[in-house]
Amino acid sequence: MVDMMHKLPSEIRAVVFDLDDTLVLSTVDYGKFKRLVIDKIVSHGEPRTMYDPNETVVSVVSRYEKRMHEARLPDKERKQRLAELDRIMDEVELERVAETKAIRGAIDLLELLRYRGIKIGILTRGCQDYATAALSEAGLMQLVDALECRNSETKAKPNPESYLRLTERLGVRKEETFFVGDHPIDAKCAANAGVPFVAVETGDVSSDELRAAGCVAVFPDVGSMVEWLRTILPVESKKCISNPGDPH
Repeated sequence: MVDMMHKLPSEIRAVVFDLDDTLVLSTVDYGKFKRLVIDKIVSHGEPRTMYDPNETVVSVVSRYEKRMHEARLPDKERKQRLAELDRIMDEVELERVAETKAIRGAIDLLELLRYRGIKIGILTRGCQDYATAALSEAGLMQLVDALECRNSETKAKPNPESYLRLTERLGVRKEETFFVGDHPIDAKCAANAGVPFVAVETGDVSSDELRAAGCVAVFPDVGSMVEWLRTILPVESKKCISNPGDPH
């Protein structure tokens, strides 16, 4: 615990969370998600062999962007094609969003952070409509201060631009934050932004992989972080919620 504390900010003013399989149980069919994205890319003349459905959609889209740049595709056409991919992803994300549930302890954790005066940010590659609907269905939306979502006009995680833009919207410095997520992409984003990464095992990545990716700690789920955070955060409420008294 002491070693972990040395790796965290001396003053924590905000915590940034990934969404799917970190705070909520994802309802997105990622197999379909990637298959349809690759089909659309192939329809633009790309060889299917260049795009492996077993890799992350981040890798698939990044490779396609690189190849469009190498082909000197006009910016307008490139943006239109990326927007097409966004629409496909949006549709798949929203198909079962009404079934979204919070992961065990997520509400307790966010309520604790709010009471202790800590800002809460969500950084996701999901679209805005999906993120807000998923958080609302899970009963978490009212506890969130700011969202940073996928947008073809901006650079999403693991590019650090998205994390830094979110901290600016939260009104904090990156040095006053850490990132919580379930995937090596989240770890890479944290490293790129220069912030500590705390991992949870509620995704499909093993604790060994998460440690290898560079996390400072691994918890079974966000609910398991409640007791730990209660001991390291300021006790005094900064009136970020209206409920009297610390419910924890």
